[in-house]
Amino acid sequence: MSKVNLGRVGFVLKGDYDAKASYKKLDCVKYNLNSYGAKQDVPAGKLPTDTTYWMQLTDGATPVAELRTEVNNAIKAQNTEIEKKLDETDFTAFVNAYPSTTLEKAIEAYYAMRRTGKIYGVKIYKFASNPTTAGVRLEDAAEMTYAPSTEATAGQDDFIDKVPMFDWVHVNYIRDDDGTARPIAIEGMSDYKTTGAVDVGAMQMSFYVKVVDNADSIEYYVSDTQHEGYTPWCECVKADGTVLPWCIGSAYLSGIASDKLLRSQPNLMIELWQSHNNMITNYQKKGAGYWGAGAARNSFAILMQYIKTANKSSQATWAGCTNYSYQYPAVVESAEAISYFPLTKAQAANLIVGSTVSIGYGYESNGTVGIDRNNANMYKYVQQARITKIEDLDDTNAAVYLDTDATFTTAKVSITDTLQSPVYLSTYPWASGTTDKVIGKYDGSWLSNTNGKTPYRIQGREYNLGCYEIASDLVLDCKETGYEVLLAPKGTAHSNADATIRSTYTKIGTMPVASGDQQVGDIDVNPTTGAWYITAYGGSATQGMGDRCYGASGQNGTREYLQRGYLWLGSAAGSSFLNCWIWLGWSDWYFGAGD
Repeated sequence: MSKVNLGRVGFVLKGDYDAKASYKKLDCVKYNLNSYGAKQDVPAGKLPTDTTYWMQLTDGATPVAELRTEVNNAIKAQNTEIEKKLDETDFTAFVNAYPSTTLEKAIEAYYAMRRTGKIYGVKIYKFASNPTTAGVRLEDAAEMTYAPSTEATAGQDDFIDKVPMFDWVHVNYIRDDDGTARPIAIEGMSDYKTTGAVDVGAMQMSFYVKVVDNADSIEYYVSDTQHEGYTPWCECVKADGTVLPWCIGSAYLSGIASDKLLRSQPNLMIELWQSHNNMITNYQKKGAGYWGAGAARNSFAILMQYIKTANKSSQATWAGCTNYSYQYPAVVESAEAISYFPLTKAQAANLIVGSTVSIGYGYESNGTVGIDRNNANMYKYVQQARITKIEDLDDTNAAVYLDTDATFTTAKVSITDTLQSPVYLSTYPWASGTTDKVIGKYDGSWLSNTNGKTPYRIQGREYNLGCYEIASDLVLDCKETGYEVLLAPKGTAHSNADATIRSTYTKIGTMPVASGDQQVGDIDVNPTTGAWYITAYGGSATQGMGDRCYGASGQNGTREYLQRGYLWLGSAAGSSFLNCWIWLGWSDWYFGAGD
């Protein structure tokens, strides 16, 4: 007997059908049948109906109608069995087994089989009506339980465990000219990489959002299906309106990869000293669609935070690296170069193996020794290195070892004729990828979600590494009447010129002006633009959004969108923290960005 390879629209399911000897061989491919060079579109679930074409497949001994019926029945039986098997496989196994001509079609098929149409919602109270940070789960989310995880302890995340829409996977991606991310390899595939000239993202199925603005609250709903009143999340939509089957965001803040470009990869030192303006130059080296992460990367985290935790405050669940600012002078002064940094045991106990530090000495500042990390002296010996181990030196002191071949003296350094500075070890923002140690695909922090020392991830994306995270596509235009929020829509060139920004960006809202630094009461999250901005002030670390806004008055002109906070902000930091008073070209040691 000959073998017949069967196929159907939407899938190319490999398998053999034992046909009669009189049948000629059929090679089925996506949407087409190839037989002796001929091609014909495949109707949904069936082989071609053209009688002349079917006559090519038989010597006439079997009626065409009988042949067609027999083959179609075989297709149906085979597809039922194969779809059952495919539906039970994990993502990578499915894609590897899927004989499609493109990875994108395989991903589309995988997600299509898992969409449920269920709705997950939350009610977030407006500060003026109810200052609590806690919200109320709605629709199918009401049945969910959520608690974050660490490397050692698994919390409970019903969204990850039970809902296909929240299942995510690491991918390599590229960006189209309009900035939309497109997958090129999935973790577990032979061509997936975490080093070299690649970016690593977190991908889940595309989803739709509905926002209901009530007098006392705002309700957010997400679903894997477009119900009435729902709009596709901005990261799933191209500039021309095409809705993609996936949602991809950079998994990590950017570091310099081996190709000397800014990349989203694990285990890279975060490239600091970023600004709104230099991001344009730095990311455009990668191609037309690269500008650096826009506000949507943070808005995505806020939306997922709302749905999964039912809480306005990110720090109610994950503290992030917001209380890890230490600067210690060498406890032992050595004129000879050594390969470790000496501290007291009490000081060393505050440090975490795996975290990032710098080593250098102070500078003259108004007749005294200054130790602000923005001065190059403070990282003269070691700019950024990870702690590899901490060992006892003696009964009272400890040695801090780093992943660097550099050696250094710890003797005081003369910085003027009259001033000497000790040699200092200073903590720095974390390198990328520590959250990969969190159990499975759960959200959370490596060591602790509450100690304020470690970054956290949500839905595969890493946040709060101890530095600002700049939104590349948002600019504040500060005026006496309010701060206009200007957005560069997807596909729009970013600019460092105020006149161009004001003429080509889109005004999406106005932040209110308040006296001095303020607690954040409410924010607006727009699923179509991906932008977020503050709509009301008020509260405390345990009320409203639980975060702070810096520079909420006295500003005039364009300003950077500096999000989330840094090493020592403590309870002021979080997903809705915003610094409003830094001009577009300013950069510093705690200014980072994502792709």
